[in-house]
Amino acid sequence: MDLSKMRVPDWILGGCALVLIIDLLFFPWHSVDTVLGDFNYSATESPNGFWGILALLLALVVLVVVILRRLTTVNLPELPIPWGDALFYGAIATLAVLVIKLLLETDALGFGAWLGILLAGGMVYGGFATKQADTSTRTGSTPPTPF
Repeated sequence: MDLSKMRVPDWILGGCALVLIIDLLFFPWHSVDTVLGDFNYSATESPNGFWGILALLLALVVLVVVILRRLTTVNLPELPIPWGDALFYGAIATLAVLVIKLLLETDALGFGAWLGILLAGGMVYGGFATKQADTSTRTGSTPPTPF
């Protein structure tokens, strides 16, 4: 496993996907705090969990593809579109699913909701930069800087 094969867009895309997976699994997206006399109750819930699971699966697939493309010698199957484009569209789908999840239940949003949206936006940026780098590699031109 040679980490020098990872490009900056791959680090951005894979890193955001990894932290998003952690966010979806462990951080509260919705929280409710109630104080009843001396009794404090804090609960974390996840309404519209289907959308969260779908986003989790999309982020996992994106992360696995980034790892397989850059850190292994596995030959991925041919797609009708280039893999860089597929990663970009997967990142867009992840962001779209999380926005749907967020819009369906806007009460008592927790820290994880806002962090998740930012990380999905980072995935889209990393996916776009990956797509641009792959396109320039195929055409033989100099890749644009990702920043």
